[in-house]
Amino acid sequence: MRSNVGFLLCGVLIGAIAVKLIYREPRQIDLTALPPPPRIERTCGPSSGQTAVIIIHGQSNAGNYGSSRYAARQAVDNFDPATGKCFAAVDPLLGTDGAGGNFATRLGDILIQSGRYNRVILAPIAVEGASLSALNNEHAGRIENVILKLKAAGLVPTHLLFQQGEKDAMLTTTQDQYVSLLHQLVARFRAAGFEAPFYVSQSTKCDAVDPKNTIAVRAAQQSAIDGPLNIRRGPDTDTIGNEGRNPNDGCHLNEVGMLANAALWAAFIR
Repeated sequence: MRSNVGFLLCGVLIGAIAVKLIYREPRQIDLTALPPPPRIERTCGPSSGQTAVIIIHGQSNAGNYGSSRYAARQAVDNFDPATGKCFAAVDPLLGTDGAGGNFATRLGDILIQSGRYNRVILAPIAVEGASLSALNNEHAGRIENVILKLKAAGLVPTHLLFQQGEKDAMLTTTQDQYVSLLHQLVARFRAAGFEAPFYVSQSTKCDAVDPKNTIAVRAAQQSAIDGPLNIRRGPDTDTIGNEGRNPNDGCHLNEVGMLANAALWAAFIR
């Protein structure tokens, strides 16, 4: 099984690179001008041991800020925290902001195609440009709401993915402050009885402005790993270079970057 997963992830990355080579500089489309896609409602439950229920939190690269939209081809659903309903997963995903693509939609397909799950339910709650302090304070309601709505739908998360850090890399957040804030955020899920592993990526790259605090944030993301809180290491998304980024900002992901990001995350999810 592991070898098959490895071949799949390699295939995803090779295909993404091929797309880039063929279409070297695709025209940037104003996705905010496009109408939202039709939403096809699906039954949320019941879930089985072969169902992954994944909360995705963080900032824009965990939200709908990719340069192209995608519709899942497998049994991937989008849990909408606003209504508590499930819909066929199609970008932009419900629950987070932005009008473009989301790496998690592609991740859902990879997890099913690799044979690890036969259904994936995505619950994104990321906020564009949010610092970790903001996610813990003015945006904390997003966490409380998704907890309440998932419980009402009878869904228990199997994974929590956290991709954030670009904003704090621009601020003066210290390593200790970042770790403390991250543990506080995880504690909100633990207090609600959600014990799923919480994966933390290393994410700081954004060329739109000079990220002067990168070293402290990356060190914090590494040292935040905690056994009792079940906080685990996630992928290093800073390895996605400018060939996988929007050329206008060197920050948000293009199609190549979203596929690479999905493949990176898939390698950590068990």
